[in-house]
Amino acid sequence: MRHAFPAAANLADVGEEAIRELGFSRQKARAIQQLAVHVVDTSVDLERLEGLNNDQAVAALSRVHGIGRWSAEYVLLRGLGRLDTFPGDDVGAQNNLQRLFHLAGKPTYDRIQQLTSPWRPYEGLVYFHLLLDKLRANGAL
Repeated sequence: MRHAFPAAANLADVGEEAIRELGFSRQKARAIQQLAVHVVDTSVDLERLEGLNNDQAVAALSRVHGIGRWSAEYVLLRGLGRLDTFPGDDVGAQNNLQRLFHLAGKPTYDRIQQLTSPWRPYEGLVYFHLLLDKLRANGAL
């Protein structure tokens, strides 16, 4: 079987520098490596996360040093397929919503929750659509 991402066991033993070579910042590389360690030692149980509601899952993931709300919500959306999640701390998503709604400034996290609520439970699909639209507009697709 092929995987789009390496297994946690493979990342747990990789040094931060190897992860940085893939284009991640030092902080993000450390967070990726530490999360992998916690998954391997089962202090973060991915199967248990699936049974938690979104707020509980975000709280559980945020206990890992370097994992904040944005990272945790992205795990819910991308890793657990929770399409009802819109990572509102994502600066690119803030810019995309600002452009979409013709806002004077970047929306706050709470404002993003209000703006995306009509799309519930598919906010995550809109997140990816906006991302892909921006990539297309920039010629990356």
